Amino acid sequence: MVTAKNHDVAVVGGGAMGLAIARALRQRGLAVVLLERGQPGQAASWASAGIVSDPIGNGDEPGFQLQHLSRQLWPAFAQALQSESGLDPEFRETGCLIPAFDDEQARGLDRAVRLGLIGNSTVLRGADLREAEPSLGPAVVAACWKPGGNVENRRLCKALELAARRGGVEIRTGAEVRSIVVQNGRVDGVRLVDGIVPAGQVVIAAGAWSGAIDGCQPAVPVVPQRGQILALDRGAVPLRHTILTPDDPYLVPRADGRIVVGATRELAGWDATPTAGGVAWLLSSAIQIVPALRDCAINQIWTGFRPLSPDGVPIVGPGAIDGLYFVTGHGPSGIGPLPGTVALFTALLFGEPPPIAPGPFDPRRFAQ
Repeated sequence: MVTAKNHDVAVVGGGAMGLAIARALRQRGLAVVLLERGQPGQAASWASAGIVSDPIGNGDEPGFQLQHLSRQLWPAFAQALQSESGLDPEFRETGCLIPAFDDEQARGLDRAVRLGLIGNSTVLRGADLREAEPSLGPAVVAACWKPGGNVENRRLCKALELAARRGGVEIRTGAEVRSIVVQNGRVDGVRLVDGIVPAGQVVIAAGAWSGAIDGCQPAVPVVPQRGQILALDRGAVPLRHTILTPDDPYLVPRADGRIVVGATRELAGWDATPTAGGVAWLLSSAIQIVPALRDCAINQIWTGFRPLSPDGVPIVGPGAIDGLYFVTGHGPSGIGPLPGTVALFTALLFGEPPPIAPGPFDPRRFAQ
């Protein structure tokens, strides 16, 4: 079966990235169909914590540049999305704290701030720290405050879907893409289990499943990274900030009274089973930071599969076949780099000056 209607672009994957790309391309006047094997936003994007914060590290690193660009774009992006969809994605600027558990770690935070590795930040100790975040336990001897917060990822996905549909994107669910269709050396559409969808350009935004679509050149080597996450009903625990430890876990307060605690980083294939060790590590680490959490009820435990690239850098841009593009490989950075990724991708698709150097993100770095 061949679908008669031709589209300018077929976006493969209905997570936050795919939905946002489809929305942006439709706003630029293209006829867009989005193909999702399940339900929009119900895979890795649904499992995310939605952390949005100023990046840490060297400004020359591509990941830093993408995060920095996104951080600048997030307020206007969230506001526009709420206006288009009628649904508040709950982008909240709570501020972030990076805790130190001993004097050496505290001195490390001091050095990082002094060297400019953590921008617009300050290290808090003693009464200043306890006033800023009274819920912290005695194990936390200092903390670095920096701008940031979070977006409610599940509301974000729904808002993106509503905005895309209202803007004219055709969204097909239960549409499992098996391969791309190539004619005369360029993309001509995609092949589903039960037919072909013609399209002049194809965007592979299928997250951890992106490498399983046949015919792509290059065959991007994205693998699933399992993340175990849980949510607590915080009750009377007055957590004000998003808490970020260097290697996780993180604590994210939600407007609905939950605290999201995550996440493990495991190469466990496609096994979505939460483990006793993973949950125990999350809970013990969270209680060390905020002791009052030991009395909170567990609201939910879940897992997600992050799309991890071999070099840890997202995969954004054209493939080796004319008309083929990729947007995947964001790994544990999650939803944070979303608006910056959209800005970079749309510039590349339309041949406009990109907002950051695109070379490090080029999918063709994986070509044999």
